[in-house]
Order: sequence, then C-alpha cells, then structure tokens
Amino acid sequence: MNLGVAPLKHEEPRRALVALEMLFRGNWIVPTEVGEYYYKKPPVYNWVVIGGFKLFGNYSEYAARFWSILSFLGMGILVFLMGRRYVDTYFGIYAGLLTWIMADVLFYFSATAGEIDLFYSFITLGSFFTIFHFHRKQQFYLLFITTYALGAIGTLTKGLPSPVFLAVSLGIFFLYQGKIRRLFSLAHFTGILVFLLIVGGYFWWYDQYHSFTNYFTSEDSLWSQSSDRTMLKNSVFTLIPHLLLFPLETLKNVAPASLLLLFAVRKGFIAELRRQPLVLFSLILFISNIAIYWISPGTRSRYVYMLYPLLVIVLTFGYTSFSKSIDHLRFRWFHGIIFGLIILSGLTCLALPFVPQLASISGVVPLSIAATLAVVLVLIVHLKNPTFALLNLVLLFVILRFVFAGVILPYRAQNGSAAQDKADAYQIAEITKSEPLFLFEDSRCSLTTVFYLERERTEVLRRTTTMNDQYYYLANRSLLDDKMYQVFYTFAYGDQEFVLIKFRGP
Repeated sequence: MNLGVAPLKHEEPRRALVALEMLFRGNWIVPTEVGEYYYKKPPVYNWVVIGGFKLFGNYSEYAARFWSILSFLGMGILVFLMGRRYVDTYFGIYAGLLTWIMADVLFYFSATAGEIDLFYSFITLGSFFTIFHFHRKQQFYLLFITTYALGAIGTLTKGLPSPVFLAVSLGIFFLYQGKIRRLFSLAHFTGILVFLLIVGGYFWWYDQYHSFTNYFTSEDSLWSQSSDRTMLKNSVFTLIPHLLLFPLETLKNVAPASLLLLFAVRKGFIAELRRQPLVLFSLILFISNIAIYWISPGTRSRYVYMLYPLLVIVLTFGYTSFSKSIDHLRFRWFHGIIFGLIILSGLTCLALPFVPQLASISGVVPLSIAATLAVVLVLIVHLKNPTFALLNLVLLFVILRFVFAGVILPYRAQNGSAAQDKADAYQIAEITKSEPLFLFEDSRCSLTTVFYLERERTEVLRRTTTMNDQYYYLANRSLLDDKMYQVFYTFAYGDQEFVLIKFRGP
C-alpha cells in the first residue's frame, strides 16, 4: 500500500540511478554513477531494479521498490515452508507471519525498500536453508552446488559479506555435525567451482570493458565497503557501546517476536530445542554469523536482516512448545502485554486527526475511524478468547502498517528533504528541457535530485571540467568564485548552495 508514494531517499536513488544509467548507456555489465565508474557494489541488484522498470514499463518509485518487497515476502514464505516441513504447520504459520511483521522492516525499511538489503537477505536466507534441507536428504552435491550458487549471486549483489556467510555457515554446521571431512569432499569442491565460475565469469565479462581490478583497488572498492565497518577500522570507544547495545537493538528490531523470549528463557527449553533439528540449526547459524556483526561497530540493522528470521524461528518455537505447558503464569504476562499494546495502538489511531502535522493528509479522519474500529475488534477477540493472543498481535501490527502506509508515507511524500530534492529536479528539467546539462567539476548534489533529473531528461548526467557558454551546469556555488555566470535556479544540498547556471564569456 502506497509503495510508490514517497520519493526515493537514502540509498534508494543510488540503486535506481545506477540501474537507470545501465539502461541509458546500453551497458548492463559496467555500473556507473553520474557517468563515472561505480565500484562499491556489483550489478545483480541493479539488474533486479531494471527488471522492475521493464515489468511496469516506467521508472517509478513503485517499480524501483517492487522486487525488494517481493523478496521480503519471500523470506516469510521460506520460513513458513521450512517450518511446516520440519516442525509442523502451526509452527510454520506463526514463524512466517512473525517474519513478515518484524518491526524494523515493517515500519522503517519497507518505506525505503528500493535499497539492496531485502533482496540480498532473501538470497542469503535461501542459502542457509539449502544447507539444512539437502543435508537432511543427504544430497551433498545439491547442498554445495545450490548453496554456493546462491552465495555467488549474493557476492555479485553485495560483495564480500557472502563469502564470509558461506565460510562461517558451512564450517560451523559441519563442525557441529562432526562431519568436517565433508568440506574436503568432491561435492564441496564442485560447489566452490560453481561459485568461481559464476563470480569469475562476471568479472571476466566486466574486464572486456574496464579492468576488473578496480573493484578491489579503488578508494571506494568492495573491500573498503566491508572493512570500514569492522573493529579493524573503529576504536575501542565505539566498540564497547556497540557490544552493549547491539543485542538490545536486535531484540527491538525483531519485535514483536522478541516478546516470545518470555517463553524461550525457561528450564527444559534447550532440551526441547535439541529435538527439533531446524530450530537448533537456526540457533547455531544465528549465533555464529551474528557474532561477526556484534564485534563490528559499523554494523547497521539492515546488514543482518537475513539472520533475523533464524532468531524468529527459535523464539516462535519457544512459544509453540510452551503452549502445551500447564504453567499459565507466563501466558498471563504475555496476554497482559498484548492487551496494553492493543490499548496503546487504539489510542494512537484515535488521535491521528488531532496531530497538526497530519492536517494536510487527505483521508486521515476515515482512516483513523476504520483503524480504531479494527483495533477495538482485535481487543474484543483478545478479551473473549486469549488463546489467539499471538494471532491478535499479528493482526494488530498489520493494522498499524496500514495506518503507517496511509498517513506517514503520504506525509513523507509532501515533506522532508527527499520531497524537496525531487521538486528541485523537476524544476531543473523544466528549465533545461533537452539542452546539454552537466555537473561542474567536483559538485556533488543529492542523488535523489540526480535520479529524478536523469529520469525526466532520459539521459545520463555527466561531470565535466570544461566551460561552454551554450551549456547548462549544476554547480556548487563555492566552485564559482572567480567565474562569470548567469543563474537560472538555486537550491540547497545540506548546508551547501547549488546553482543551475550558464557561463558567460570573459
């Protein structure tokens, strides 16, 4: 709902911009940003974005975000299918639903879904599950080939994190299984060969146009993108707070599933967990992979979205296995927390028309009434039959997401820097029309502005150091001190002033 309302922001315009320039340049192999070589990420996600552009026949925000949201839905489906097959249907349904309503994705990242991380998380989560699934079937060639193939796609999506995920996940899993010799088998070497053929094939193809070594030696290379966030590039003063806050951030981000920790922290849970191979596998892979990010102060929550469903699986099992218990005290606490959340959500929905900032959003009053009535209905069901407490919690978050889509996303579309950046691009495109336009020297304005400008003009905006009085230029005012020019439009990027100009002769 309202997926295409808000302008692209944060990293979204970069992903869409690189994809757009691939289309305009007719080269899908060599990524560029503002016409310059782009080394921070390989091109797979750009191809995904292009797929959205082709599917919908336009370069809209909806098209740029579509496959990312579909990937997030795919993560929930994967969790459901694995849970249903290896635990039971009841468990699979709840684990899948709780994956879909993880708060950090539902209310934050889904609003900027044109970024790379949800698609990458879907691919990486799939590689985790292929390890478990094909090991259960004792099909080791399929295990290594599919896992390494997905790892190769991940590598060509985001770079070096994928080889690390592969090494840690396969190493820890087979070490725990007592089958470390499998890592020296022909099947494993076949998987590695598949990985090298896919990744190496791309870089060989890339090298036909431009030296592939730039991906690893440039200032903004694949290596720097990963290493800058580790403890190697951060001081102990940033590491210590991160060590303390990271677990709390993780629990916040997977909420409301984190509420089920109430049922997982109890005597006998580990023994029950050991009898469920999928849940134990999820716990082992979650701990072994999250540890790397726990000691990396530059970590952002979106870097570990693929690990959150593994934690959700463990927490959901804590609840479903406890539901057979005769100890009702924990359920009373749980039901009381949900009751409080329902009341708080109802009051929030009821208050929407009275928020001054939302006065310009159309349909706030009917949305407030409908959402409040829906929350009241959930409250009635919860009071009459607490057995459905977890389902009521899921429904509550679904209601809140509709409210978010109906109110917050339109508000962002009207306000904020991204909305202004988009408006600036439209103004510049209207002034310049089809006349030549360049970025002057090292001027660097908002990529949101650049994306919408390229989209409107259907051509790549390139950087230049030459001055021609027949062309338009976008320039940082600070670069023009000793030059003569005519200003056609003025706009801001942070605390810097930018101008649309034409140079004058001496």
